[in-house]
Amino acid sequence: MSTSFNRILILDSDQQTARRLVRALNRIGTFTVSVKPTLKEACLHVMQSAQDLAFIPVSEGPKIIRSLRAVQPDLRLVLMTPEAEVQMPTTYAGSVQGVLINSLMDVELPMLLEKVLDQPLFIPGTTAHTKREMEELDTAVLIATLNQAHLGRLIQSVVFAHETNLLAYWGELHEREAANVAFRAAREWGESHQSRVRFIHLPARAGDLLLYTHNILNDYFLTLVAVPETPLGELRTEAGRLVTSLKKVVLGKTAPLTLPETDVTVDGRQSYAIVWRPVSPLPNSLFIPLRRALERLAQANACVLTHTLIQSELVHLVVNCPPGRDSTWAAYLFKNGSEQTIQQQYGVAASLWETGFYANAATDPLSDTELRIFLERDEVS
Repeated sequence: MSTSFNRILILDSDQQTARRLVRALNRIGTFTVSVKPTLKEACLHVMQSAQDLAFIPVSEGPKIIRSLRAVQPDLRLVLMTPEAEVQMPTTYAGSVQGVLINSLMDVELPMLLEKVLDQPLFIPGTTAHTKREMEELDTAVLIATLNQAHLGRLIQSVVFAHETNLLAYWGELHEREAANVAFRAAREWGESHQSRVRFIHLPARAGDLLLYTHNILNDYFLTLVAVPETPLGELRTEAGRLVTSLKKVVLGKTAPLTLPETDVTVDGRQSYAIVWRPVSPLPNSLFIPLRRALERLAQANACVLTHTLIQSELVHLVVNCPPGRDSTWAAYLFKNGSEQTIQQQYGVAASLWETGFYANAATDPLSDTELRIFLERDEVS
């Protein structure tokens, strides 16, 4: 990570706000600042000259983030919002390194730059793993183990890492946020601690989060992410349950995965037809690895895939789930789990899936008409 920002891009059609930000930056230090009023001009500028940091408006943020990161994956981004009362959509979580409130620009900018510089920048698929990690730590098994966590209002996510490298996660956090947690937990670890509590603020999220990190063995870390008022005893109990299972995974003592001997008609089991879209068309070379990843996730989580359709523009499954599991759980499992597997094991350096999905309780695949309607929708939920 660089030790300072030199080249800074400001993308804003409001010239008054842009000029004010330029003046504020000049008071802090010496930077090469470029101001571009449109996304097209900003992307062309980044293509011609890599930037250390970009300030972008909160309006049309997701589109801007996707476009700029497509040109420069390691570009640090700060959202500019007019007032503190503006609600940050959850789609920004994990995608930006900071949020600047324009009305407080002169006061907050110096400290914000320091925080942004300190924020780890995770680029999916580029984390280096040892040969043993790649061969022995099955992502599907890790996700199935983390899936045992009792998540809810207090404990919201679990993160598993080797040193600063994210291996698997489960819960409300987005991938970049989970990588941020993994990085900070390992970087701030003390040799004399078996467990440690700290607080962290993730950009674009309101309030602080409590991190409870437990060192399993050989620099493998389990971190529970919770709201600040979570009782320490509850964190210890939950971590203790997961640590026992994760130790077996790390030591290679888990039984090989086999197809679950499950009767799909047993009371309490439910089948769902689920479909979601990739961010960009999937290459044919990913079809087989993706199918294998989905099958492993099903095996590890007592699910049965009765239909799997992978095309360049969509993924469509019919999955029979264990009792107590709903379509939201299934969609999260197969979307996030397959993305983690492909990124970590096959070196894909990008997010695979669009936000959202469509699911319906059904034992048969969706019809061609239903799939076509899904593809024609501008937004999914």
